[in-house]
Amino acid sequence: MPEFWFKYGVTEVSLEVPEEVSCEKLEVKELKPGEEVWRKVTDLAEEVKRDAGSREVVIAYDHSGDKLLLMILKHLIESLESEVGGITLIASCWRLDPSEGREHLRRSLKEYGLDVKVFDAEECEFAELRGIPIARKLLESPVSVILAGSEPHGILGKASISETLVLGGFLKPKLEADESLREMISEAWTRVVEELNLKAVTILKDQLLAGDAENIVRVVEDADMTAPVGDFDVVIAGCGGAPRDSSFQQVAHVVGLLEESVKDGGLIGVIAECKRGLGSKEFLEAAFGDRGSPLDRELIRLLRRVSEGRRIAFTSALPRSLLRSLFDIRGFDTPQDMLTYALRLYSRSARILILEKVGVKPVRGISRERS
Repeated sequence: MPEFWFKYGVTEVSLEVPEEVSCEKLEVKELKPGEEVWRKVTDLAEEVKRDAGSREVVIAYDHSGDKLLLMILKHLIESLESEVGGITLIASCWRLDPSEGREHLRRSLKEYGLDVKVFDAEECEFAELRGIPIARKLLESPVSVILAGSEPHGILGKASISETLVLGGFLKPKLEADESLREMISEAWTRVVEELNLKAVTILKDQLLAGDAENIVRVVEDADMTAPVGDFDVVIAGCGGAPRDSSFQQVAHVVGLLEESVKDGGLIGVIAECKRGLGSKEFLEAAFGDRGSPLDRELIRLLRRVSEGRRIAFTSALPRSLLRSLFDIRGFDTPQDMLTYALRLYSRSARILILEKVGVKPVRGISRERS
């Protein structure tokens, strides 16, 4: 009997699929640390040192809990600190639960021996750049490095460097009434990159990109983050465990990533602990009304749209009645309970897709030659 394991908070949970049920696991390639990775970071550090001279360098770091990004941050700081006039680290945790993200960042920096002063992006002093509020330290630095992961996102399509600057709070552009969230991010990025000397480091699937930030954003925009899949009735996916699955708000966008992986009327099953509940005050305002941040409002619209054509189920610590009444989502205590429910709906002839971690957007009906 095939057995699958999913990270769930700080532990793991398992799922056993009966032998007679058709089941396929979608593997995602990941970058492994090695000589080429460290060489690229070292080469970037040399560029930064030439531009900065004896002046201070700013690193804008988006903390997502990724251990390899932390290792890259450590290597970058160690390559710079003795030859520039200081390093300022401005951090955001926009992909994480805010309170847990900050605490996890503090613990991680200590674990990796990084004794640097950290500023929260949301609490920095701001100045104006072509009509956009921007962290003053970024504006005044001769060269800044943005360090963030690049990954598929259920609302934005992709979350990478430009998204980090806006949603991480390094920039605070205003969303116009007739403008989409994506348009706002793109416009703000275009203005800023024309004025500032920005370098970037990002992990894109199984490769590391390091260099001019504008060029890297173009590469990410052109990257295909979809994966072709067959006709499945059910998809069951994990969200990566702590600190990535602490609240419903963090992981709900995964529903959008999985929307096209199953047939019409199929079931999307998500495994995420959500020990901190639904999420922030802003998210609750969006869930119970039409307030909250633009991203939160988009997320609520996404959930309601997907639930019209697909069933959604969560294995989490959230109250079942709350999930059902707010989002029309079925709640379960274990992945096995969720699978039992799915087989009762679609019978044992159902085809099931498993993603132990969502690193791509699975899509039915696209050519495998594209993957």
